[in-house]
Amino acid sequence: MSNMSYPQNDRQDELRAALDGFERRTRREPAQTKENPLRKRRSGPLPPWLLVLVSFLFDTILFHIWIKEPFHLGRWLGILLFALSLGMLFALIATISRNRRAHQILGLVVSIFWAVMFLVEYFVWDSFKNFFTIPQLISGSGNAGQEDFSARTFNLILTGFWRILLFAVPIVAYLLINRYAKPRHRIMTRGARRLLFVGGAVLLAVAVFFAMVVSADTRTLTDQYNFTAATESFGLPVALIRDQINGGKPTGDPLGDIDGPTGTHEWDVVPTTSDKAPVEPSGSEVIDSGEATGQTVETTEAPEPAKPYSVLQIDFDSLIASAKSERVATLHKYVNSLTPSKTNEMTGIFQGKNLIFITAESFSKEVIREDLTPTLYRMYTQGITFTDYYQPAWGGSTSTGEYTNLTGLDPYEGVESMKKSATRNLYFTMGNQLMRLGYFSRAYHNHTYNYYSRDLTHENLGYEKYIGVGTGMEEGVSKAWPESDLEMIDFTVPQYIDHQPFSIYYMTVSGHGLYSWAGSDMSRKHKDEVQGLNASEHVKAYIAANLELEAAMKSLIDQLEAAGIADDTVIVLTTDHYPYALEPSETWGIPNGVLDELYGFPNVDCFTQDHNALLIWSGCLEGKNIVVDDPVFSLDIVPTLSNLFGTEWDSRLLPGRDVFSDAEPIVFWPNCSWKTDLGKYNAKTGTFTPNEGVTVPEGYTDRIDAIVRQKIRYSDECLDLDYFDILFGH
Repeated sequence: MSNMSYPQNDRQDELRAALDGFERRTRREPAQTKENPLRKRRSGPLPPWLLVLVSFLFDTILFHIWIKEPFHLGRWLGILLFALSLGMLFALIATISRNRRAHQILGLVVSIFWAVMFLVEYFVWDSFKNFFTIPQLISGSGNAGQEDFSARTFNLILTGFWRILLFAVPIVAYLLINRYAKPRHRIMTRGARRLLFVGGAVLLAVAVFFAMVVSADTRTLTDQYNFTAATESFGLPVALIRDQINGGKPTGDPLGDIDGPTGTHEWDVVPTTSDKAPVEPSGSEVIDSGEATGQTVETTEAPEPAKPYSVLQIDFDSLIASAKSERVATLHKYVNSLTPSKTNEMTGIFQGKNLIFITAESFSKEVIREDLTPTLYRMYTQGITFTDYYQPAWGGSTSTGEYTNLTGLDPYEGVESMKKSATRNLYFTMGNQLMRLGYFSRAYHNHTYNYYSRDLTHENLGYEKYIGVGTGMEEGVSKAWPESDLEMIDFTVPQYIDHQPFSIYYMTVSGHGLYSWAGSDMSRKHKDEVQGLNASEHVKAYIAANLELEAAMKSLIDQLEAAGIADDTVIVLTTDHYPYALEPSETWGIPNGVLDELYGFPNVDCFTQDHNALLIWSGCLEGKNIVVDDPVFSLDIVPTLSNLFGTEWDSRLLPGRDVFSDAEPIVFWPNCSWKTDLGKYNAKTGTFTPNEGVTVPEGYTDRIDAIVRQKIRYSDECLDLDYFDILFGH
């Protein structure tokens, strides 16, 4: 351009000067491009990986403060180590792309995902005092269309909206800073990010070492794995990852220690054998067996047991030889190694009688009062009285309580266990046992028929027809929340009272939270009856809601007596879970909680929390003074009823026990806590507390701990492998 010639006048000079200036401004020199690398490294003030790391730590700390776990230095150290190491790894995920925009999007997605997970799990804990695995969350969302669930969810979000905003603070701050602050040069190269990854991996290894070797909570991740316990001890992300790796099951196989038909465990014990002498039949005399059995029994006339043991003739040797997998063979070996319990003076006393089985929503032993609930009091004191009964919080609300009551198995998958049971052979449920004997059968529920997928499960539990609101129950119960137990009883009794013998199941709903005059139609209905109580409004409302159950039981017994069949009918009533809607909760509108007030003593552990009542009543039992003082829990219901009704069952095939047999009493919780007649073991604290005045044999806690883990694993495998179908389905 410098060789160009221009006319010699002023206008041409001006044009030449302008062109020369433009050429200088647009000229690019190779050396200049190499000397200006910072232009390519310009970015927002904060990198995406920093957002992920900070928000992850922030969410973890906030979450554990909110669930109010008691401070334990070692536990908090483990939680923070895992949070920091996993935060680094998730931060790395946010930088896998070389595109700056993609970095920001990935960082936001990862941060929002974990914020949502922490919030959802907090709201689940606030509602149910348990944490849900991902399958449980998906199952729970399937109920979102139900009216009461939707209303509860809306109320939960409304009252907890400030928590949602607080969790959003790191994300909002990041967006604002990157929007309005001046750009800066990147502070981390790709090599530095690799070092971040290495640091996260090393820190994770340290955290794993801490968890496996140093922490007192180690077993919550291994052979005593429980999702809620793992979340409390090591944090939500660790529990979620652990749940996916092992499919929600403990590590190891406690059943694999069985060596054959007469083999024993590595602890050299046989699980169901008791050192106690069996109670011998004694006509109609009162038996006070004291420490030997923990029972006071006045027997009724019962048929002579046809066989000495509660056992079926099963050729396990052939089954082991022909097993299609090692897992099935292991189950056969385990069952065959157990000693069946003996029949006893209570065997068959209800043979041929009608059965009405009731799972009462959120029922509590504290409801039973002679002045306010005289019918429930009559059933508790004039039937079989259980003084030390428990319904453990199995981790899935009502569905898991129903599952244990009806199947006699431990629900390792929360609500998924009951759903999976719809396609399994449930050979030993009382519904199926009595249906095989020709009983007329029905199952009833006074709320939405398909809630918890009961329309798929309950007929498979042994009931020819299941009726809920939407499949006929709406014709007999008024629209309310919760619906009336009394209306359900009065509507349904005429459907079966003339079809003897009958086997009937009820799932009630009147005792459901909220416990307030505005939140419960049943509480409001009985408000005047509880106004004289010296109690808070929420406790009054809870008792008032249960007065509808009292009215239902009075009507039921009145109708049985009027028909002349009260002596020929057995009513079994227990709960699905303790009244957790009285715990401190934003969901239930009780920020400080009133459960201690209802109990009359502090709720400090699973033993105080889950104590409850089991009522087994019949007109033929009144005045007989039958008392069971041993620890009993919901898994004992099916074996005990099987014995009382004299059905064909096998005591080796159910993890619970017939409470009148010689089997050793063992009550256990999903986190492997347990209680026996000698003491109790709290898995959360790792401590065993013997009962006052007892001598505990050496190695006792290890022996019971092993038995508990075997029973839990056996229940898991029964459901997974459809074990009863293998035994009885062909």
